[in-house]
Amino acid sequence: MYAVRLILWTGTMAYTGFLLTGQGLRTFNSLSITEAFLGALTGCLLAIMFTLRERRRQRPALVAYSIEQVFPDWGSENRDSQAKP
Repeated sequence: MYAVRLILWTGTMAYTGFLLTGQGLRTFNSLSITEAFLGALTGCLLAIMFTLRERRRQRPALVAYSIEQVFPDWGSENRDSQAKP
């Protein structure tokens, strides 16, 4: 899935970068090449970011218990009942 995501994001963002230059296919100059390269770089980084995010969500969490299970009586006290001098 990583390879497919990398190819799709890189190609799509490179094409988007080329389109954002506002030039047609007849004026293929250094600006359009630069924008396509920057779009491809952005797409590659987005693909890596989304892949790492998906892997992180599949891992179990560091904390296996909820805070209520660790401290069962923590929130049950009435804090307003304590007298203030």
